[in-house]
Parts: sequence; structure tokens; C-alpha cells
Amino acid sequence: MDNARVASADISFVEELATVPEPLLQLGLVQKLREGGVLVDVQIDDIIWVLENSKKTRTPAQLQRLLAYLTTRARAKTIDQREIRSILNATVASDNESTPTRIIALNEIKEYVNPDKIPPDMPVPPTTIPFKYTKTLSKFDTDALGFQELDSLKWVKWLVENADMQLPPEQNIETSSVFASNVLKTLGKAWPSMSPDAKSSMTTLLENRTVVPSKQGMKKPSETYFSSVKLFADLPVIIDNLSNVKEGFLSALGVRKTLEIGVVFDRLMSGSSRHWSHVDLIKYLVSVWDDVPSRDRERLMSTPVCPAEVVTGKPSGERYRISELYEPNDALRRLGLPILQWPGGYNPGGKEAKLLHTLGLRDAPPYTELVSIIATAGQTADISLQEFGLKYFFENSQSKGYNASAIAAVRTPFLPVQGSKDKLSAPADCFTNERAASLGFSLLRSDLHKYAVLFGVPSDPPIDRCIQRLTKKPPRTSRQAREMFGYMTSRIGVITNQHAEVLGGANIVPIISNKNATDDDGGRVRHLSPRMCFLGDGGELANMFDFVEFGKEAEMFLMRCGSKHEPSILDVAYLFTQQPAKLLNELSQARYLEVLIKMSTEWNNIKRDKPLVEKLKQASFLPATRVETSDQSMTLMDDDTKGDTKQWHLAKASDIVIIDDIGNYNLFKTHVLAALQQDEALERMYQQLGTPGLSSLVEERQKITGLDVGKQPDQMAAEKLQSIIRERARLFLYDYQKESLNHDSKWLEQNVKVQTVRSIVIKTSLKGTEITHVQEKTATLRQESTGGSWTICITEKYHMAQVSKALARLLLIRPKPRDWMVLTEFLRSELSSLQEAGINVERILRQREKEAEVAHGMHQRQLEQEQRARNEREALQRAMEAQGGRDGNVDGDVGIHESMPGDFPGSGNGKGRETGETEEPAGLFGGFRKMLGLDPARKPQATLPDGEPIGHDDARLTELEQPYSDLEQPLPPKSQKRFMTPQELNDLSQEALRSTRPYTPSTVKGQPSVHKVEEVHTTCDPRPGMNLIYAGEASHLRLFLDDGFIQTSGTSKEKFMAANHEGLRQFASVLLDCATIYKLPRESIHIFFDDYGETNAFNKGQRSLFFNYTIFRDHHLAMVEQGHRDLPVRFWAATTAHELAHNIEGDHNVRFMNIVANLTVTHLHRISEVARAGGLPPLSAGPASPPARQAASPQPARGPAPASRQAVPPPRQGVPKPPPKNAFGGAFKR
Repeated sequence: MDNARVASADISFVEELATVPEPLLQLGLVQKLREGGVLVDVQIDDIIWVLENSKKTRTPAQLQRLLAYLTTRARAKTIDQREIRSILNATVASDNESTPTRIIALNEIKEYVNPDKIPPDMPVPPTTIPFKYTKTLSKFDTDALGFQELDSLKWVKWLVENADMQLPPEQNIETSSVFASNVLKTLGKAWPSMSPDAKSSMTTLLENRTVVPSKQGMKKPSETYFSSVKLFADLPVIIDNLSNVKEGFLSALGVRKTLEIGVVFDRLMSGSSRHWSHVDLIKYLVSVWDDVPSRDRERLMSTPVCPAEVVTGKPSGERYRISELYEPNDALRRLGLPILQWPGGYNPGGKEAKLLHTLGLRDAPPYTELVSIIATAGQTADISLQEFGLKYFFENSQSKGYNASAIAAVRTPFLPVQGSKDKLSAPADCFTNERAASLGFSLLRSDLHKYAVLFGVPSDPPIDRCIQRLTKKPPRTSRQAREMFGYMTSRIGVITNQHAEVLGGANIVPIISNKNATDDDGGRVRHLSPRMCFLGDGGELANMFDFVEFGKEAEMFLMRCGSKHEPSILDVAYLFTQQPAKLLNELSQARYLEVLIKMSTEWNNIKRDKPLVEKLKQASFLPATRVETSDQSMTLMDDDTKGDTKQWHLAKASDIVIIDDIGNYNLFKTHVLAALQQDEALERMYQQLGTPGLSSLVEERQKITGLDVGKQPDQMAAEKLQSIIRERARLFLYDYQKESLNHDSKWLEQNVKVQTVRSIVIKTSLKGTEITHVQEKTATLRQESTGGSWTICITEKYHMAQVSKALARLLLIRPKPRDWMVLTEFLRSELSSLQEAGINVERILRQREKEAEVAHGMHQRQLEQEQRARNEREALQRAMEAQGGRDGNVDGDVGIHESMPGDFPGSGNGKGRETGETEEPAGLFGGFRKMLGLDPARKPQATLPDGEPIGHDDARLTELEQPYSDLEQPLPPKSQKRFMTPQELNDLSQEALRSTRPYTPSTVKGQPSVHKVEEVHTTCDPRPGMNLIYAGEASHLRLFLDDGFIQTSGTSKEKFMAANHEGLRQFASVLLDCATIYKLPRESIHIFFDDYGETNAFNKGQRSLFFNYTIFRDHHLAMVEQGHRDLPVRFWAATTAHELAHNIEGDHNVRFMNIVANLTVTHLHRISEVARAGGLPPLSAGPASPPARQAASPQPARGPAPASRQAVPPPRQGVPKPPPKNAFGGAFKR
């Protein structure tokens, strides 16, 4: 260093640094040198430079002055941690006061010693600064120097790890008892303040090292005992010098307060202590039990230490685990259990007994062992032990905790059963209900029935086992059947449908061939399922079906399994598929045919059973006849052909033919099996089973001459016959059902002609055979090659019967002989003859003329409607185009002249009603009315009882004739937008649907009435003065009643709801239909009852919809009760659209009406669907007159409402009095 330094403090610990002596500092020259910068103060860097470059180590005194310098500057905050650490890292001191001399490099020092925890004279790790250098430093000073307190765990770990290396023998913790005692004393003091982790680490560090001085030398902690353990004199007890060490610390290390159990066992088993036995051990353990370690307790419980009594009462040499023995008790001795040998008398309530039970000594055998004892006694015929075991069981079942459910699960047979001394049964295999023995189940011995619950013995076997037994070994005699089926009847409550299905198909019912056999000899037995046999004697059906009689009780079980008292038609049908020939032998032909006819009448039920139908199609059970030339058995005389005989055959349906053409049948009757023709239903059953018609099997080839032009004969006869056919065909077909017709008379006129030919030859053959017949005919039917038309070909001398046959085949689906015979008479007879025969010829023929007129009128009306619709669209388009520069309503030509739900003030001028005329609804809303079926234009005008038409000023106007009025409303200002884009209109409509909400308050109040008319109401609000209160729910819709009605009528909410339950339910169903149409939440729909009936509905708060039950009750309830929901649904759907529009617009202005129109149009299809589903077709001519009020419950006459309940405020002076208004603005009045 070039310059001398001025020391500002004591820095004598760096004597190598040149400094100006303090006396010279006061000289003027020195002051000028300092001011000139020649002399400067000593800096930290100067000290660090000297310490790093000096070859000397600091002496103990210099080290102490260095630490004092640093701590003083730290307290004065004139030095920071970085500078302190730099100085310490550069300092090396020699502690020559210690032996040997210790070099202290402060850069390695991390800890300091706290004398309150570690004595200063104890050896410490080299990273710890000796105590003499820090004894004057405070906690702040040591923290400033960066030193941490040396903790006990780190200190002991260093002592243990360096016991054989760095430390001298006298400081070896594992060999020096004095040093170890001092360390343990030090640690004992610090033990309470240690953290749990530190304690655990300390225990782990010392528990396996010989760090505990004992009278037997240095031992591991677990090998030593406290001085209180004096059971044996040669035990390694800790030395007296450790008596003041904390007991908790030593116990944590493992020093024992009790004798190590291994030592006890060794001495007990070796017999080295003759006067020390297992009794002494138990008594000793009682005194120290709380201090016995858990591992010793586990070893004590698992080691055989106690002897057991022998039969003579003397102990044996064998020892047992305590848990294998039972406490001394006479009852346990009688059971032959191993008893603890305890001389001197055993006290069950003593401390030793409690400890023994803790160690596992038993006071009663577990149920498994007791069951084994009883079972073994029963198997070896030790009746005394068996009975005592059973008695012990039920006497101690509660006190010893023998659980019945656990006993019931035992599979070892140990319970005696009734009727056998040798047989034993498990609890689940024996029962107490004696009737169960009929199925072969074992019964618990009768004297034990009262203990059945304790043994877990059920009264009855599980139903599945009963079914298994019954199906595996069914009864063979009537007596067995009565007993078994009778018992099963008592279990019928647990027989499920699945069980019944299994039993119904199992062969469990004995059918005894010898009806006169006794119950014992039985006779030959076969078994059938319950579904295949019937109950009772059967009577005349006994030869056809299997009937059984086992008594009323047994019948209940069999009926549950599917048996019936008589066969159903399906049973009969199944019987026909199995043995039809045998059945025909047992029955007569007539009876067989009678059963078949019965089947045919029930065919709609039979055909649902698809497998049965398939079996019937494959079964040869259908009777058919074939004409035979020789006499055989079972013949029927042909009524039509004398000398022919018909042979009965049973055949498959596909092998039979239906006689649908008698002429063809006469040709091939000896070659086909013909279906019986006794009954039409029977013939239909033949068809359903696949029997073809004979016509489908016959091929005809026609050879007709005289068809070509130029070769045709005169056609006058053909023209005359064609005229007759067209005229008479209408008369002939008049009484035929549409389903039986192939073509009607109108088709006949357009597609059939008659032509005269010269000759007709028909060659007829049967398909699949070479049988052919050739005939000459006078008339036949010929299909043209194009156009689908037909020609009736006749010869000049034709037979009308052949014409009728040909024509009947064309007109009727399945013509019969009587059909063409009747048609022949119609064609031959004059009209006057037919009239005289009772046929209303004139009416039938005039009907044709009327139909033509109606068709023409309908066509004209359709043209007019299309023209009117075009006019409306054009007018509306012109109005919309002119809207931007106009205000006010649409012209009368385009406006709405007839009101409907959703038709409100400002929507028209009402001209038609003022004149009393009924105009055709025009404009947009008129079209809606038509589509909704509410068009009043075609409805006759309602009249009063005296025949006078109802005037529109009359207060008795009906709802359906005039539901609303068209009172003029103030025109909107010119600036108001009258029309919106379709997208805007759709958005508003969707918002109207989304914004509906439930109404949760319990009251709804209308504004009080005033006697000053400012303006007619234009919003749908509750009637002024009305106060609705919540009454309950009607079909999940909230119902509100007018409080005034309740007070004046004297009824209650409950009585009202009870009296109107059905009506409210019907109204709710209609409103829920409306909610479905518009996809509204059900909770947003509410019902209210206002007996004035002047408000159809209202919208509360522009979100909750309320509908008046009074209107529905008076005008729609009767319709709905009669099944006519069409009109009510349409009416209330339109009303709902009106109220939904009020979610967006409160006033009845053009914007409001556009929303109503859009809602109605967009949901029109759903309205029509729901309305049609109500039972009526769509209304095209407008609604009918409203139903009359029920005469059984006439409404009381009522005068004008009091002023506080006026439906409408009185009119102002000079203003014409309007008709009473409802909340819609409509002139509806009850």
C-alpha cells in the first residue's frame, strides 16, 4: 500500500496495516494531508486485502477483536452481510490455548454452541466455533455473523460417527459410561423441545448402539431396564447415574419398564425358576400391562405359555396359546373344550381374568366350533352331548352373540330332523312348515321349532328350491298332487311371473290313465304342463282335452301356472295342429266343423300368435271335399248334382281351393279338394292360411270371332245392353260395402264396353294338369291390350246369366252365385218392376245427378276461393307498399272485418257487424280464421227462442259468433313503424316464446275501478278490481280464484276444486295441448276463475299467462266431454298466441298484431295436428254454435255488477256507450 491509513476504530486485529498513530491525528499537517486525500480512512477492502495476503494467523485475542469489530459495525449498520462474509472467509486463526492447537478457518464455521443445551466442555464438530469466542455475543451478533445454533441431533450424530476416529476414548459415546451418561443427561434436557421429526431421528440414531450404561456394561437401549424392574437380580438395569435423566427420553430410546417377554419365556420354559409359573407371569403383566410394548403383547398372544386341564383335572406338560383355551367353567368342561389350568381358584371378575380375555382367553366357543361339537355328537350317537350342546346354544345365543344369519349359512349338518334319529340337517336344509315335507324337504324336530329363529331355520324352503323339487320329482298320484299343489298354493305370494312361466311349461301335472284308480295304485301316469291341461271334469270336452281335479286349493296354484277351466280358442287351435285325425274320430263331422267355425270367428286373436299360424299352415286339419264316383264312408250328398258324392278329407290349406267360380268348379270338381262353403268367416280363415281361389288355378283361352272391323255383326244389341248395364249396375251396387267392390259404377261407365261378336269358344284347363274342357259361350269378358279397359263380348243370342257372371267378376272382389243371379234379375227386369220390388230406383238414380251438380259446384267454389285469395294478396301487397307514407289502419277492403281470438281494437272497422250482415273474412286474419276452422262466414246466424235473429247490441251474444269486438282505437303516430322485416318478426316471436315464466306469488290483483273513462283498455290485464288468490293445482297447473267470488258465494277453495274437478282437468288438458303447440314450459300456464266471465285470458307482467276457466266451462266443456276437442283447442291456441304477443308488446297496435299473426302462421301446422287428434276433422265451414249451458246447473240471474266490480268504466259524456269489453278488447258477454 502506498498511502498510510487513518484508523477510525480498533483494527488491531490487522497489525500489518500502516496507520497514523492517534496522537498525530490532531496535528495541522495531518489534517491538511487528510483534506488533500493523502491520508484516507481504513476501508473494508483494506482489511480484506491484509487478511487474504498475510502469512500470519490471527491469535485468539485478535480473533475476538475481529468478531467484536464486525458485530459492532453490524449493530451500527455500517457493514453489510456480504462484507462480513468476505472478512470471515479471509480470516484464519490459531487457537493455541487448546490442546492440541486448533486452526480455525472462519470460512468453515457454521455453528456456535448454546450452553443452555450443550455444555461448553463437550467436544463439538470442527464446523462449530469454540464457545469462548461467542460467549459474549448476543443472538443478534451470531445471526449477523451468519452462525447457527448447533442442534442436539447434529451434535450427537457427529459424536456417534466419530466415536472411533477423531475423538479420544474418554469421549467415545459407545464405550465410555461417564461420557455417555453426560451425553444422555444433556439430550434428556433437550428432549422436550425437540420436534417430532428430530425425536424420531434421534431414536433411530441411538436405538441400535450401545449408548446406555447399565450394571452389566454398555448396552443397547432395548437391552436395558429401568431400576424399577426387579423381577430377576441379574437384569441389565441402568446405572444410578442416569436416575435423573428424563424417563420419557429413555423410554423413547427403548429402555424397558417391563421384562422382555423372550426372557420370561426362556426362564419359564427352562424351569430355571421353580417357583415362577404362568400364573406369576399373568400377575406380573397385570401390574405393568400399560408399559408392555406392542411387539411383546403380540408375541405373548402368539406363544404357547399356559397349560390346559386334562380330564382328571391335573395339568399336562403341553402348553397352549391363551387364545386356544377357555376359562374354567363347568359348562365348557361338559362340552369337552380345552380349559385353562388355573390353580387356587379362578375369579372371572378379577384383573387377571380381564387380562387373560384381552390376550384371547375364550369364555364361549364360536358358533362354528359349537356346531362341530353338536354334529360330532350326533354322528357318534352321543345323545347326552348333542342335547347339551343344543341347550347351550339356545340358552347362550344372545349373551354369546350367536348370530342367526351366520348360523343359517352353516353347511354342516348338526340339527336333528323329524322322523329320523340318525339324520342330521344343516339349518338351510330343514324347515318348520310341515307341508313342505310333501316336496321331500326335511323338517326340524318339533320340540326345537320354538328355537328355529335362533338356529336360522326358515319356515319354508326358498321357492326356487320348491320349483326345482317339483319339476324334478312331480307327483304321481292324486293325493300327492293335492298335497304338493296345495302347499305351492300357500306359497303363491312369492311365485313371480318368471316362476309361473317356468312352471307353466314344466310337465308336473299327473294325468292318470285309469280314472277309477285309487290314490295308491294310480295306474299308468303321464305328466303334462299346467298350460296343457284344464281344471274340472271337462264334460263333453274331456275326450278332447286333459282335465284334472285335485281340489280347490290345488287349482289356485295350477291357475297361477297357466291352467284354465276350459280351453281357449288358441288351445283348440294348437290341438288341431297336433292330432287332427284323432280329434275328428272323437268328434262328429258336425261337431268338428262347429269348432272350426268358432275358430274362424276368433281368427283376429289367433293370427297374433305367429308360431301358431305357421303350424296351422303346415297341419292337415282343414276339411275339404272332393267329388267321388264310388260310395265311401263319411259322404255328403251334393245338393246341386244328384248322384255325386263328396268325400271328406283333412288337408293342408295350400292343398285346398276355394270355390270362387262355380262354373269352373263343376268342370274340375273331381280333381280338386274344395273348401267347405258353410260359413264366410270359415272361408276367410282358409284364405288367411294360404288356400288359393280356384280361379287362380284355372287358365282360360278365348277364341272369339267377329272382333275385327268389317267382320263385326250388328251392334244394336250391344249398345242396348251397354246402356242397361250402366243403368242397372248403379242399382245393383248400391247396397254393397266399398270393401267388397273391385270397381264401382263410375269406373264401369268409363272402362267397360259391350261388343257383339259372331262366336265365343273358351278352352279351360287346370294348372299343373292336362285336364282341359272346351265350351261354347254366349258371353265372356275380354281385357284390352292397352288402356286397362274391358270388353264384354256377347253373341247375337246371348244368355243374360253368362253376361251377369262376367260382369260380376269385374265388379266384385269375390262374387258368389247369388251375386250374379241377382245381377241377372237386375239386368232382365224393367225399372218399374224393380221399383215395385221395393228398390228406390228414383232416389238412387237422382243421387247421381246430385253428385254431378255438387262436383260442378265445388269446382266453381274452388275457383272463386282461389280468385279471392289472389285479390287479398294483391290488396295486402299494395297496402304494404303504401305503408311508408300512410298512417291509420289498412283499408276496409284489406282490413279484418271479422274478429277472432287475436283480433283486437284497431284491427278493423267492424262495418259488417254494424249492419248485421255476415261478410266473408278478408285479409290476413281472415285467412288464419279459415285455417284454424274458426271462419264464421258460413255459420248460420244464431236466433232467439222466438226465431228473431240475435242483434249485435243484444247482451246475449255468444262467444263463438262474436268473440271479440272491433272498437276503434286511436291511430298510431305517423312516425311509428307499421311493418317489420320477416327476420325481425321471427326474432320477436321467438323472444315472446322464450320470455314466458311461472307466476310464483299467491295473489293477482287488478287495478281498482274508476268512474272516469280516459281510454278503452288496450292491454290484457286482470279485470279492474279483481283479486285472485292461489287455490291449488289442477292437473299440475296453478289455479287462482276470485276472492270476491269466494266471499259472496260462501264456498271454499277446496269445495270449488272438488266440485269442478273434472272440468278443471279437461281445461288443463286443452291448455297443455296449447303449451305443446308453442313448446312452452308447463309452469308458465295458469288457470283463473272469474265468475263474471268477461276476461278470456290475461298476461301478467308480460311473462305469465292466465286463462279463464269460466269461458271454457260455459262454452267448451260440453264439447270436450263429448270427445270434440277440435274447436276448443283451436280457440285456446289462438288465445295463447294473443297473450304470447303481449310478452313483447303491451298495446294492441300493428306491431302487436303482426306478432300474433306470425305466431299463428308459424305454428298453424301443429295447431291443426293437435286439433285433429282431438277427435274432429278440420273445420272448413266455421265453428258451430256454442253449446247450450247445462240445464242441470243453471247460472243464477245476476243484475248489473256493483260499481267497484264494473267490467268497464262508464263512458264519458257525449261518447257512445260501447258494448261491455273483456280484457282482449272483445265484445264478449256471457
